[in-house]
Amino acid sequence: MDWDSLAAELRDAILQALIHEGNIARYASVCREWQATIEKSIFHSLKLTPCDIPFLGTLTTQHLGLVKYIWYSIELLNYDCTECDRSETESVRDINRTTIEDGIRVMFCTLSRRPFKGDMTFDISIYSPSDSQHHFKYIEFEPANTLFSHGRPKPVLHHDSRHSSSTPHPSKVAIDRLFPDVDLVEDCGDFWTSVSCVPCITHILWRRQTRRRWDPVTLSRIIACLPNLQDICFEPWREWGRLMQMHTDVRSIKFFTSLISINLKRLIIFEDLKETYRSANSTGLHDALDAEPIRSLGPNMTKSLVKASLGLQHFSAAFITDARRYWELCQPDWTWEQLLTLSLTSRELVPENTPKDINNLIYSAAQALKKMPKLRTMELWNGGQGHAALFRYKSARAGRCASIIWRANWDLKLESRVVAAWGDAVGAGAAGCYLQTGKELLSPEQIRSHGEAILILELENEVACPVSVRQIHREHC
Repeated sequence: MDWDSLAAELRDAILQALIHEGNIARYASVCREWQATIEKSIFHSLKLTPCDIPFLGTLTTQHLGLVKYIWYSIELLNYDCTECDRSETESVRDINRTTIEDGIRVMFCTLSRRPFKGDMTFDISIYSPSDSQHHFKYIEFEPANTLFSHGRPKPVLHHDSRHSSSTPHPSKVAIDRLFPDVDLVEDCGDFWTSVSCVPCITHILWRRQTRRRWDPVTLSRIIACLPNLQDICFEPWREWGRLMQMHTDVRSIKFFTSLISINLKRLIIFEDLKETYRSANSTGLHDALDAEPIRSLGPNMTKSLVKASLGLQHFSAAFITDARRYWELCQPDWTWEQLLTLSLTSRELVPENTPKDINNLIYSAAQALKKMPKLRTMELWNGGQGHAALFRYKSARAGRCASIIWRANWDLKLESRVVAAWGDAVGAGAAGCYLQTGKELLSPEQIRSHGEAILILELENEVACPVSVRQIHREHC
């Protein structure tokens, strides 16, 4: 039977079955249809290191145009057990910094040849293979476009008594070694003048699996090289010390302010904090690890976020600001004309808080909705060890009524004034529009982390890379 005589659906099913089995490059020469489909699959997602750049440089412009996702891993120097509890030496810092600079420069130069043809995601990770071989064996590095069902620890290549379970709290120096800054602004000379403009990158990911802290101003310089950027997912780690957090927040304000002038459509910010590092301070071991249990929220930081969100279609900010603070700092004439989805965390969504305070928060959200004419979904949520809560609003569309729902592992009665405020905000009662209210109590099972809370709450809006959420969940299992 001739291939062309087969129905298009059957031909497609056969090709997809071949792709699913892998090792498909050898079939590309069968015919032009096979070649086009197989090349599209082969080049769609690439896992690259700086050593792979010469290969990327050999691709034709046509093949580069097929690349839709790149996971780019920049590998830094190894360190052994004699070094894991010591600060990086100046020479090591200089070598690692040069490695990062060269990795960005060469990759951007190569990608500058790729035509601006549809979306392309650039997912960058920076790590040392030794990061997961000492105190932090749970650390995993994986691409963002694959969800793994397993999370087994990597084999330990170096080990001594300092890394055993009898020493659960790593030293401050060990923590600092894992979380140094990636600052490519200070003392960088002419580095940025040598970095190419890359029109093809439309989405960029800075994920939490890179423990090294990206300097926010450095991120602004990277973004300045991406004229067609539409989507940012940024998952910074909170500083372990309050003074350092104040310094980082000042630089974050500059980063968020720089986003106002670009044509961004989606911004996801997820600030992470591993409680075991902070709890190490409660033992009295590390005075410098004095991160606040509940983050202080300076008005300038939140205001810069509010301004950056005004022109977006999708915005999510988790743990880096608070929903109430977000509403309070809005100016009367500010509107979100294009916003379709909004997700914010709130420290008020905890079982210890009073129902009145939580109702006040939800009431304020109803007032804010009036400034968001296109909003489809709003999610106010919080989660952590032992608690998870979500208030969700969904607009009326496709014959469905507007709705609000409370989902949490504790009960809350919405006050009549709150329900009335939401009814007024959505125009309930006019032209057959109705507001549906609901409540769902989650099972009182143990919630071990904010990652597990996200999974239990079944958030509709993306608040972090799904792989990052799975990693948080596995780290606390």
